[in-house]
Amino acid sequence: MRISVVIPALDEEEALPAVLASLPRPPVSEVVVVDNGSTDGTAAAARAAAGP
Repeated sequence: MRISVVIPALDEEEALPAVLASLPRPPVSEVVVVDNGSTDGTAAAARAAAGP
């Protein structure tokens, strides 16, 4: 079974790493962070969590 998680985020740079770390793997196989115009480092935090 594959489970995808979609996280809407706006200015969540500080909270996002903890939220992503709390997701159980498995069964979560895909995480999509939707950043719609954050003015902090939300997008960078999401990319950093994705790894290389």
